[in-house]
Amino acid sequence: MTIEQLSNIVEQSLNSINLEKLEVTKADTMKEQILALVKLLCKEYLEAAESELKVILNYKEGEFFRKYACYLLGLKDTTVDERHQFSEEIQQKAEDGAGNVIINMVDRLDNINKETVFAKLTVARIHRAISTEDFFRVHSLLERIPYVDLKLLPRYKEPFYDESGDTELLFATGALEIETIDSKGGSNKYKLSRLGESLLRWGFNIHLELEHGKGTNVELNRATKEDIDEMFEV
Repeated sequence: MTIEQLSNIVEQSLNSINLEKLEVTKADTMKEQILALVKLLCKEYLEAAESELKVILNYKEGEFFRKYACYLLGLKDTTVDERHQFSEEIQQKAEDGAGNVIINMVDRLDNINKETVFAKLTVARIHRAISTEDFFRVHSLLERIPYVDLKLLPRYKEPFYDESGDTELLFATGALEIETIDSKGGSNKYKLSRLGESLLRWGFNIHLELEHGKGTNVELNRATKEDIDEMFEV
């Protein structure tokens, strides 16, 4: 399957497909997910012989379809019109076809659970909770933060430093900012950056009431590792 064909499939699913017909879960096998997605999006395959479908499953795009099916499941509560407007917006901002943009964003995520977070970010953009620019920026955080460290973000609701190494990594991605500089040779303290807050608020549906600037008082009403674990339960 060519990139152009994949792009067409993605644009079709965003712009004209009723996602309520897509009934797969993360617990399904990759083969089941791909079959469900192919049958929903590619009507020309419905009459294909079983052997032809098996050939489709053997291509490397199998993993992409597995991740994309998970992503689409997270958009089931949005309308075709909403997704169509969203695809037009990102196409304009990225100056590239919406299908190509989403293909790359989905494919760059290295963990299937991140697709669930990405879907929530997409819904946030569709509902105008975040700007198109921040949609791309927060996705960049999601892409670069290892899955094991995503669950540690809530610890930075207050100035914090972790000697195990996640602090430096999260700071390098832009998810954290320096809160206090230790002048006595100890460790600086870090807190959530504006984009880090957006990732937790819109990617994990964790309620935040935060302000930035001098004299900042950061309050994170509900944000624990257990909250994030629960979100990823099948």
